[in-house]
Amino acid sequence: MELTPTLILNLALLIVPPVALVLVFRQWLARHIRWTVALTALCDVLLFCDELFYYESFGLFAVLILVQLAATGVAAFRIYYKQRKG
Repeated sequence: MELTPTLILNLALLIVPPVALVLVFRQWLARHIRWTVALTALCDVLLFCDELFYYESFGLFAVLILVQLAATGVAAFRIYYKQRKG
C-alpha cells in the first residue's frame, strides 16, 4: 500500500484533533475531560462526513474512528480518575 498525500492527511486528521482536545482539556478543563470523547466524535463526523457515507470506505473509517474514540476515552478517563484521586 502506497502512502499517498490523501492518506497522510487523513491520518493526521485522525490523530491531531483528539490529542489536541485531550491536552487542552487536561490543562484548563480537567474536570470536564470526559467530554473529549464526544467532541472527538463530533470532529470526526465533521472532518470525514464525505468518507463516512461513501459505501466503499465506510467500514475502514468506522473501525479507525472506533479505535480513535477508544484510545481517546482511555486517555481521558485515566486523566480524570488521576485528578480525582490527587
